[in-house]
Amino acid sequence: MKTTCRGWELAAVALLLIALAGYACAQGASTAPSAELTIKGALQCNGMCMPDPNPPDHVWVIVAIDGSPEIAAKVKKIMDDFYPEKGLDAEAAEKLNEQFDRQLKFFIDPESTAKPPPGSENPGPKHYCHCAHPYVVTGVVYEKDGKKWIKASKMEGLGGFGLDSTYPAKMRMPDRPFAMPDKEPLVLKINDTLTLNCIKVPPGKVLMGEPMYVTNRYFEQFPRMVTLTKSFCVSEIPITQEIWEAVMGNNPSKTKDPKLPVENPSFADTERFCELLSEKSGRKVRLPTGAEWEYVARVGTSNPGLPQKYADQGTLRDEGRRAPLPVKSKKPNAWGFYDLISPWWEMTSDREKYPSHQSEIDPAYPVEKNGMRMLMGVIGENWTLSIREFEKWSGYTSKKFRIALDVEGPEKKNN
Repeated sequence: MKTTCRGWELAAVALLLIALAGYACAQGASTAPSAELTIKGALQCNGMCMPDPNPPDHVWVIVAIDGSPEIAAKVKKIMDDFYPEKGLDAEAAEKLNEQFDRQLKFFIDPESTAKPPPGSENPGPKHYCHCAHPYVVTGVVYEKDGKKWIKASKMEGLGGFGLDSTYPAKMRMPDRPFAMPDKEPLVLKINDTLTLNCIKVPPGKVLMGEPMYVTNRYFEQFPRMVTLTKSFCVSEIPITQEIWEAVMGNNPSKTKDPKLPVENPSFADTERFCELLSEKSGRKVRLPTGAEWEYVARVGTSNPGLPQKYADQGTLRDEGRRAPLPVKSKKPNAWGFYDLISPWWEMTSDREKYPSHQSEIDPAYPVEKNGMRMLMGVIGENWTLSIREFEKWSGYTSKKFRIALDVEGPEKKNN
């Protein structure tokens, strides 16, 4: 017997099939695996991508920045849609990071024939998410439980920064500030012949840390919103030996030169230096906080801190490692600060503490009695802009410092 099917019956069947498919997805069913793809990006513990991870969250993921044509096309579309030509302010940076997390984060299938590097996956109570690694992963991609997965057949670590030339051109452009400092610096008189220029920077809001698509990112570099509500001044250069001697009457530096930064002063002595300079100038002189240092190095932007962008501002290799270079040997950043990029850490007023993974306003972590300090710096070609180090672990390199001053009064915010 011949039968016919009316249009409304076909529509009902189609709707039923869609509903069943949605139910299957809700129950954790997998999509059909795709053809084999190659992903280039930041291999890391998923705990590095979450502000408050739980033990089950500490599994391997790779966040793509390039790869097979399908991956490259998705990266390009995200960059076209979410990376403004002028660069990233705080909100734009947060949105961009969210897009990479949603569209380009792939969980490594634990049954993959290729395995991640050993030693970094330990979901116990003392788990530490080791730094992200630049990797190339090849395998079959599929979706399950609302996540993208890759069953890896090949995994290759690139070493060093690895993917520096792979990052989109916009990410590698020099930072362009959204607001500029006062044209005239605040000039501190040191003695009859020496002065020190301090640049007044505008307040603002930035996404500090590093986004999850950046390789060589550390756990303490979790991207977080930071608002600085007041202007403040920071010296345009590290404190030189001639300035130190004029204030302190001694010179602890191993390599003596009046134009070199003073080398490895103790924190007690730097505090004494600030006290004496405060008395001389009539202004409160102090060390910058870690957030202030990073804000100045970022020139108030929220762009990723890829170290190659700052090559003309300092040295990322062996030059200047045994002794710092004379101040102003390299170009300043867009706000006029010199020598932030160096093999030498810069001292801050913060104690040794990983910054919060949550939003903060004017963050500062005062040092407890006899406590260790936080150091900041871009000290090598594999170190990104927001890296921090504890004083007790800094013996493999050395330290210098610059000063900060508070500026009174409410200010219009940048960004």
